[in-house]
Amino acid sequence: MKMRSGLIALATLLAALLMAGCATTEDKKAQADHDALCSVLDTNKDGKITKEEFMAQTSDKAKGLEVFEKCDADKNGHLTYDEVWSQRLMLPPSLIITTPPVLRPVR
Repeated sequence: MKMRSGLIALATLLAALLMAGCATTEDKKAQADHDALCSVLDTNKDGKITKEEFMAQTSDKAKGLEVFEKCDADKNGHLTYDEVWSQRLMLPPSLIITTPPVLRPVR
């Protein structure tokens, strides 16, 4: 019985490790979009998006302030990349960016 439960645990661990290493194209694109959006907002690259950094990218200041406050889930006065990404659908359309296509040189 111990041997069987040990094998099941080992098989489960191996399956989890294999799944973690198999990032799909969609996963990679989502990560690239996440990084691109956050890098535009985090102008000083300190890992936090301050209200000033966020508002500088917003043309409608009233809407920008409203969105910032909704995104700041823990109300600490700055946004983490995950806070921004989890609320990205309510960001003004001018902030929704995607990664540019990869250009290959013509030979």
